[in-house]
Amino acid sequence: MVRLSHYGRGLEMLIGTTWKQRPLSPEQTNRLMARWGKLEASIAESPSVERVCWYMTADGTAGITVDKVIDANAAAAFNLEVALALGEFLELDSRVVLDLESAMPAILKALEHING
Repeated sequence: MVRLSHYGRGLEMLIGTTWKQRPLSPEQTNRLMARWGKLEASIAESPSVERVCWYMTADGTAGITVDKVIDANAAAAFNLEVALALGEFLELDSRVVLDLESAMPAILKALEHING
């Protein structure tokens, strides 16, 4: 969903983040949960970031989130905040993602190149 924002602030972007829990002691798990709670409260109040979805594996050791950000600066700041806050506890991988509607023109153009 890379498109012009309705609010004129720039390009909205979707950021997909996968995470995997590092081996943690019970004390580290408690610290992670406390820190994650504060981070989630901050995200909920932010005008620059909107949580689109959040899924986790049934055993709680990994997951994925998708967040809508208002522009590239918001994306960079959000990713840095999450990495600094949770990197001690989680392996994180964040990338710009596209919804299928936004991706389809590029996919079709690539097929033109592939098929001549």
